[in-house]
Amino acid sequence: MVWSKMEKLGLGLLEQLEQAGYEAYFVGGYVRDKYLGKPVKDIDIATSARPEEVVKLFTRTIPTGLKHGTVTVLAEGETFEVTTFRKESDYADFRRPDEVEFISELEEDLRRRDFTMNAMAMDKNGVIRDPFGGKDDLQAGLLRCVGDPAERFREDALRMLRCVRFAAVYGLAVDEATWQAVLERRELLLHVAMERVRVELERMMAGPHPVEGWRLLAASGLLAFTKEALDWPYSAAEGCALPAELGTLAALEDAGQRWILLLLTAGMDAKRSRELLRKLTFSLKDLERFARAAEFHQWASETEWTADMARKCNGLEACSAAEAWQLAALQIGVEAASDWLAVMEALERQDYPAAPGLRLPVDQGREWLNGLKVRELKELALTGGELIAASGRSAGPWVGAAMSRLLRLAAVGRVANIKQELLEAALKAEGGA
Repeated sequence: MVWSKMEKLGLGLLEQLEQAGYEAYFVGGYVRDKYLGKPVKDIDIATSARPEEVVKLFTRTIPTGLKHGTVTVLAEGETFEVTTFRKESDYADFRRPDEVEFISELEEDLRRRDFTMNAMAMDKNGVIRDPFGGKDDLQAGLLRCVGDPAERFREDALRMLRCVRFAAVYGLAVDEATWQAVLERRELLLHVAMERVRVELERMMAGPHPVEGWRLLAASGLLAFTKEALDWPYSAAEGCALPAELGTLAALEDAGQRWILLLLTAGMDAKRSRELLRKLTFSLKDLERFARAAEFHQWASETEWTADMARKCNGLEACSAAEAWQLAALQIGVEAASDWLAVMEALERQDYPAAPGLRLPVDQGREWLNGLKVRELKELALTGGELIAASGRSAGPWVGAAMSRLLRLAAVGRVANIKQELLEAALKAEGGA
C-alpha cells in the first residue's frame, strides 16, 4: 500500500499510541475514501487512550473538545483529530449528545456512527475492521445507516442532509429503510442551525453529481423543515418537479455558477435571492455575487433588443445594443455579467434555451463584455483630485458624478482613457451643465 506524507505522519501517531499501550485506528471518512481509491483530505484517529493521556503523549496538541474526547495533534504542519473510543446517549437538541462515556472497545465506538461506510476502521498495517458491512454496501452501491436509521436521525437530524449529500457525491442508492426514516424524521431538521444546512448543501453542490442531490431533496421534502422557512420551489414538503435545465449543473466547474443556475431555474429575482441566501447564512461576498447575477439575468431578459437601440441608457444618449450591454455590466457588476454568461453558455451547450424571452445571442454578449475598455474607476487615467485642480472648483458631490460619467464614456470607448481627453470631456460637460 502506498502512503502519502500525511498518511505516514498518521501512521507514526498510531505507532506512538500503540507503543504506549493503547489501541489506535484510522476511522471515518479517511477509511471510506482510501478503500474507494479516492483522494483523502484529512485523517481522524480513534483510540482507547483518554484525552488527557493523548495530551501527555504528544508534544503539540490542541484541546479541541476534551468533554467529547477529542484532541487535535499537530505534526509537521498536518493536523489529526484524535478521539477516545466512546458511547453517546441522550440527544436533547437532536444534534449533540448530552452524555459521552469513554470506553475501551472499538466496535462499540463504530456502532454510534451514521452510515456503514463511515463505520470502518483501519490499523497501521492497512487492515480494515468492518463490523457493520460498510465495504459490502459500497460494493453494492448502497448507503445504509448503522443499526436503526430512525434512531440515528433522532440522535443527529443533520444526518438526513448528510444522507442526501453522500448519496449524490458517491453515486449511491439510499437503502429503503434509511430512506423511509428520512421521510418519517424530516421534521427534526427544524432543530439544525441554518449554517449547518448551508454547509451540507454547499458540499453537495461542489460534488460530481449535484442534480442527483437535488432530486433526493425534492423527493424527500427535507427543505420544507429548515429552522428558517426558505421561499423557493425546492422547499415544498410534497416535493417538486425539477426543471430539465438543472441537468446542466455538473457542466459548470465553478460551484458559485452552479448556485446561480439553481436560483435562475427557481425563478428567483435579486431580492428573493438575497433573502434566501441570507437565511442560509452565505457570506456577504457570495450572497452579492449570486444575487447580482440574478439581477443581470432579469435585466437581460426584460430588455428589448434591436440592432441599434438608439435610446438613452445610464446617462448616455443613443446607446447601441453593445453599449447598453456594457453599461449594464458596469452598473450591475462585470463579475455578475460574466457569471451569467457562463451559465447561459453552459445551457446552450446542453441544447437548452438560453433564457425565456431572451433574444440576445450569448456569444455576442461575451464579445461585448470583453470589449469593455475600463471596468473600474481606479483604471481611469484621471483622478478626482486632478479633476478638482483643473476645474478650479471646490470638492463636492459633483466630482463623484463626473468621474462616474467618465467611467461610462471610457468603458464603451466614447472617450479614450487618456488623461487630457478625459479632462476635456469632464470640463466640457461641467461647462454645459
